[in-house]
Amino acid sequence: MSFTFTQPSNNAGGFFRPAEHDGHLVLITQVHKIEDRYDQFKKHEVPAATCDLVDLDDSAQLREGVLITHTGIVNRLSPGAHMVLGRIGKALTKNGFEAWVLAEFDPNSDPARAQAWLDKQNSGAPAAQPEQTPASQAAPAPAPQQQAPAAQGMADPSDPAVQALLQSLQQK
Repeated sequence: MSFTFTQPSNNAGGFFRPAEHDGHLVLITQVHKIEDRYDQFKKHEVPAATCDLVDLDDSAQLREGVLITHTGIVNRLSPGAHMVLGRIGKALTKNGFEAWVLAEFDPNSDPARAQAWLDKQNSGAPAAQPEQTPASQAAPAPAPQQQAPAAQGMADPSDPAVQALLQSLQQK
């Protein structure tokens, strides 16, 4: 009996850090699931999405099974969604904090860039047709709320809410 083996993926899993992708065009090729996960920093459950995605402004490498815990991004996704295109950015919350969000893409240039990436991935096969829907229309999104991310129980030190907390603790 003979098996066909595949190499382990170097781009699997991990935690999505929006600060590393600020202003970048991101294509979420698949949303596998959205669930509530306990956030050690906030001491309650927060929405989290497990996705396959590619940063078209960086390495353009597909990352599979990536965990996203930023509410302003997760709230723009829906379970089972695919080919969601948007830009990573910041928006002010009602409380005056900045939150990471998945913002709309430029309809004049960004869909062509995403399609070119898809065509390259599918060379020799018919190209997949992305849904080219602005991220804001992928799922209804409530106003962004203050979000302090957690990955494996750790807060993201680049998050503005974490920085504000650290500053307030230093003043005591």
